[in-house]
Amino acid sequence: MKLIFVVSASLLALNAFPAGSEAIIKQRAKELSNQNNVRQGVPLPAQPPPQANQTAPPAAALTPMGKLQTDVAAIKLNSPVTPTQKQQLGRDLMVLAQGPKKPSSGAVNKLAEDMSAALSQKALSEGARSRLVQDLNGALNPGNLQPTQMQDIVSDVQAVFQTAGVSRKDAVAIGDDVKAISAELPKSAK
Repeated sequence: MKLIFVVSASLLALNAFPAGSEAIIKQRAKELSNQNNVRQGVPLPAQPPPQANQTAPPAAALTPMGKLQTDVAAIKLNSPVTPTQKQQLGRDLMVLAQGPKKPSSGAVNKLAEDMSAALSQKALSEGARSRLVQDLNGALNPGNLQPTQMQDIVSDVQAVFQTAGVSRKDAVAIGDDVKAISAELPKSAK
């Protein structure tokens, strides 16, 4: 109900503001909608719903996504992130990129740095970590994704962090890092 009110109020406000304000209002409404979806566990349309498997596989059998999720969970709230943890996040992200071309180490390290700083300030729930890892997998393996689908992934990464309580500025920086990495990767020809 709140979402309907916010969207209708945004639509009414769109007619009252000049064109520059329209884009800002639309973006904020979209961010609010994404945050509500994250809170409710609604998957992105471009992604399959998370699997219901609740048991963790043995450490030796972890997939790249499982390893990244484990290492994200290992960053503890209100404790300094070690250089080893940042390097491990960077390695996990590089392994997650399955295509023939890998993202630059500089872009991956920036994302690992920004993510680890945010994770040490605000904890993500298990569901939010899972959603984040799915989003990162989509961004690092763009395949046949349309530009709008990639923007949805970037927005969802930002929403995951904002919903956890990370400042908007820091969440946007992480989203920009994901966007920069995905821009480096080739898209499949259609």
